[in-house]
Amino acid sequence: MSQPPPYDFILAGAGGAGLSLAWQLTHSPRLRHMRILLIDRDDKRRNDRTWGYWAKGAEPFDALASWQFEEAEFFSQAYTARFSLAPYSYRVVEGQRFYEGVRQWLRQFPNVDWVQADITGLADGEEGALVHTSMGSYRGRRVFNSCFLDEKLSRAEAGGGLNLKQHFKGWVIETEQPSFAPDCLRLFDFRTPQIDSLRFFYLIPHSPHRALVEYTLFSASLLPPVAYEQALQTYIQQVLQVSQYRIVEEEWGVIPMTTYRFPKSSGRHIIHIGSAGGASKPSTGYTFRRMQQQARHIVQQLEAGAPPLPADSPLRHRLYDATLLNILHKKGAQGEAVFARLFARNPPGRLLRFLDEETQAGEELQLMQTVNKPLFMGSMLNLATGLPF
Repeated sequence: MSQPPPYDFILAGAGGAGLSLAWQLTHSPRLRHMRILLIDRDDKRRNDRTWGYWAKGAEPFDALASWQFEEAEFFSQAYTARFSLAPYSYRVVEGQRFYEGVRQWLRQFPNVDWVQADITGLADGEEGALVHTSMGSYRGRRVFNSCFLDEKLSRAEAGGGLNLKQHFKGWVIETEQPSFAPDCLRLFDFRTPQIDSLRFFYLIPHSPHRALVEYTLFSASLLPPVAYEQALQTYIQQVLQVSQYRIVEEEWGVIPMTTYRFPKSSGRHIIHIGSAGGASKPSTGYTFRRMQQQARHIVQQLEAGAPPLPADSPLRHRLYDATLLNILHKKGAQGEAVFARLFARNPPGRLLRFLDEETQAGEELQLMQTVNKPLFMGSMLNLATGLPF
């Protein structure tokens, strides 16, 4: 019996990165009729995560955003403010709504297939690649892989460099009394003990009676599960002054924050995408909008007949990321002061452009004039020479 013809594209992993690429492929007049297979072990029916992103203009998934904010709050010992994000706004997409919205779009394409299975391995070959799963093996001319992040992070940590994790536990809570300002995002709230690492709360109001409250840390190691819950309880009761509430949803996640250069491919036909392909911003962990940029770039490369490899960040931005990561790694408790100074001394638009890697050298020099120069210069010298700082 002859084997079925290979798929043109196999997306190994149908989470944020895989679905974003599938959406872009099916919006391309040249590629939308190609045979596409999406494989994931999960049916993606749960609201397992929340993505946030800022933008000035329209973005592909704005219609799926549940909330949008024009203003944000910042709380720390040194600086507290409520400020406008203009010309940006901050959009919030819930995982379940994103998954269903993209699935609904893809249902109109008979050339798009789905398999729910565990992915057990990838193998590059002469004419394409194989994806081995618990349901059998599938051949594709190209495979775009967003899986095996744990394995890649183990290699990153074994290979040296700076390796932190952004790890977070979030509760969506409901209250009897109105407790939240629904028009304002709480971007950073440092009113929690800074024990050897950067720790803050992030709050997305859904309504006066409902909000996502998230405890976030930047550190090399995870905490015991009970520690996240204790911190959430303390913050809700002592800082938010909410004593009666109901937990209606939970989310948990770990995002790589590393200087490790994730391989963009394994052989000629396996391309890594999403966090597995370096889409997470090393110094912040923000991923959603960068996944969209990565997917657009891959499709443009395919349309042009060029190798569809994810693009690199500019070298100077990789240096900026490494400098901040080094501070957070070795002097994490000073992270609160670093972020407070950046927000106190820069217009929000400049900071957001900088984090989007859209600033020019002159604007970056202005921003660098506002940081703690001995701390940042010491970090750069430490990276270059290994001398302590």
